[in-house]
Amino acid sequence: MLGIDLGSNTLRAVLMDENFNKIKEVEYIIGTAKDLNKSSNIGSEAILNLKNALKDLLIKGYDLKNAKVCATAAFRKAKNASEICKEIWEEFGLKIKIIDEKTEAKLSILGMKEGLRKLNISSKQMAFCDLGGGSCELSFDELFRSFEFGIITFYEKAIRNKTNSFSNHLNFSKKMLEKFKKNTLNKSRDKKFILHFLIKDKMLKKLAFLAFDEVMHAQRHLSKFKGKNIVLNSGLPTSLLSMKMKMSYENYQASRINGKKIFLQDFLNYGIKLWHMPEHKAQIWVGKNRKNYLVAGCFLFYALYNRQKFIVIDEGLREGICIAGLRNLSI
Repeated sequence: MLGIDLGSNTLRAVLMDENFNKIKEVEYIIGTAKDLNKSSNIGSEAILNLKNALKDLLIKGYDLKNAKVCATAAFRKAKNASEICKEIWEEFGLKIKIIDEKTEAKLSILGMKEGLRKLNISSKQMAFCDLGGGSCELSFDELFRSFEFGIITFYEKAIRNKTNSFSNHLNFSKKMLEKFKKNTLNKSRDKKFILHFLIKDKMLKKLAFLAFDEVMHAQRHLSKFKGKNIVLNSGLPTSLLSMKMKMSYENYQASRINGKKIFLQDFLNYGIKLWHMPEHKAQIWVGKNRKNYLVAGCFLFYALYNRQKFIVIDEGLREGICIAGLRNLSI
């Protein structure tokens, strides 16, 4: 079974056998959600990237005509989505199914739970978070919520923000500043104070503070997702763990990532580190044209969560697509 996750930044494909073992897998950076907020359309560059990725899959011997393909947030929002789906069908004989938020979450959790099962980790009392390029899905038991922010859409909105709307975050009183100076950065629980003193770059500081506004609505609902641990599976936590473990983008190994812990401080540390990293070096570690989006995602995570514990699983939507297909589940 060939499952393809056509996401807001990447195309991820996996070939699985009837026992849910991965035979081979591949990932391409497409940039589907790039400039989507500006034009409401998926751009010509992204369409070309998509077609080139599908051509490469054919060259590599993947059977596209029997594949199951699910497209997510970028395709749900784009006005030209149906036109693109028609083009892909005519050129490749590949049917793209645009799935809703709930279906996306269910399939992603199906993949994540299978990844946990293979590691002998119980998924009971686990909450799940899938922060993608164009949306964020939170799940716990039968509770599910989707929020319209993602690492690409947030970053592009933030850099276009020409106002000082984030300045209110910086208007700390003298009394509060004096109180903060008596504590070390590590002991302080006020994340905005930490960012205020830690980040010097103006654009990065703006991005970091605007993240709190972006996740505000989601944070109001966070108490309902009461899992003891949060399972993360998107490209952001896997990329950070890969960097932390000294793995380059080309040498990424999911088996080394699966089941590992990541900490809230990691999102802050690597967000700052990536921002100041030259593009050519960042490309080695996280792939081409991903640096700034991952930085934006780091600060979304940092703003959204507090003391939760995180487990990273590489499996997600593409694996869920295969599992659903092999089990004859309707999607």
